[in-house]
Amino acid sequence: MKSAPQLYLLDGSSYIYRAYYGVRDCVTSGGMPSNAILGFTRMLLNLLHENRPEYFAVVFDPPRDATFRREIYPAYKAHRDDMPEDLVAQLPYIRKILHALSIPALEVPGFEADDVIATLARRYAAEGVHVTVVTGDKDLMQIVGKGIELLDTMKDQRCGPREVLERFGVLPELVPDVLGLAGDVSDNIPGVPGIGEKTAAGLINQFGSLEGVIRWKDLVKGKQRRENICVYAEQARLSKILATVRYDVHLELSLAELQRQLPNLPLLMPLLHELEFASLAIAFTLPPPGVVEIYCDGSGRESGPGGYGVILRYGESEKELSGFEPAATSQRMELTAAIRGLEALQKPKRVHIFSDSQYLVRGMSEWLQGWIRSGRLETEGALKNQDLWQQLSILSAKHKVTWEWVRGHNGHPFNERCDRLAKRAAEAGMLAIEEAMRVEREAEEINIPLPVVPVQPVSLLAGEEAAFEADADGQLLLC
Repeated sequence: MKSAPQLYLLDGSSYIYRAYYGVRDCVTSGGMPSNAILGFTRMLLNLLHENRPEYFAVVFDPPRDATFRREIYPAYKAHRDDMPEDLVAQLPYIRKILHALSIPALEVPGFEADDVIATLARRYAAEGVHVTVVTGDKDLMQIVGKGIELLDTMKDQRCGPREVLERFGVLPELVPDVLGLAGDVSDNIPGVPGIGEKTAAGLINQFGSLEGVIRWKDLVKGKQRRENICVYAEQARLSKILATVRYDVHLELSLAELQRQLPNLPLLMPLLHELEFASLAIAFTLPPPGVVEIYCDGSGRESGPGGYGVILRYGESEKELSGFEPAATSQRMELTAAIRGLEALQKPKRVHIFSDSQYLVRGMSEWLQGWIRSGRLETEGALKNQDLWQQLSILSAKHKVTWEWVRGHNGHPFNERCDRLAKRAAEAGMLAIEEAMRVEREAEEINIPLPVVPVQPVSLLAGEEAAFEADADGQLLLC
């Protein structure tokens, strides 16, 4: 059965502030602040690589004073500080980055990003599209429903109706009713004095809605609470209006206009160089003609499973590989990652391997020939991880291989992606082993003999695989 098309809508303003406060002390050589631009672009690229949406857009808020909520309630968000000047200066560059990446940036005068997102989410979900809204804003929990979920990338958590119920105590469509009673300090929505979210949720569940609470206020327990609901009924109604997202934003936009497009490299590359984002420029720089680039990383520990992550690049094609070993040190997984990358090449080729492991890079580029000449590579017990070094020696001899060390976890796009692949594979391996142990314990309790099945390494692919085409001479075939 064909899966539903995937549309991701990113709350751009939320991402910008997260980037600004998450990356500090980053300026160009000319003194221009660039921390928000760098953080935003990194998070954006990670989001796209991790989820590979078919359709995508970034939605921004207009100036705070230019929304209908400020018109009906001037105190709405009035307590918030103005945007820092060094962040204001970076906003035009963030827009330029999005334009160069061929990503639509949406903004509608008079409406907040939440309203635009809600309108688009409901419209396309009704057409059978699965919509994921990328945000950390609790206010958007009210739009969750069939075909619509939230994703908080900072917490790596997805939010559906169950999570909304756990957070607010009510179904998604009743979240504005809760906020109408309880208010929202972050947005300066007043609500009813003396009523918090927990009490508000209980009242909404009891009487069905904010209007039901006001209508049946005489049945509410507590004299002061009843009096406050009576006195502040209109304020509660206004608060609900302020907290309710709009679904009627006029926006003539077809789904086809949100389809992912290739970056405009003639625009993007000069912009990245202007901003001095050398590490990000690497992500959009193709390998030299005829060269396969292999990026690899490993994650392991003495008493548990280890994971590896590999990215192979050739021309415009890219492939990710990952998996785990039942028991492995970090060093063994670094070597294993390189082995898995080389094993993917079925025909001889020029290969350039990148790793943040000096142990691997120095071993293959400096030490290996000495081990071979001295006989240590083949002398049993002469080398630590000897079996893996032997495999690397055999595999690398099939190709023309060069090795390069990269500084790990320093913003390098492929190194960081390999690191994430490796850690996730290790976590998956641990879960698999724990599940096998649980099954074994349960079988022992009821005296059921289990067949002895060795634990096998599992390959975990992240995202869709890119098909590798052969050269004109048919020299490259990747698994």
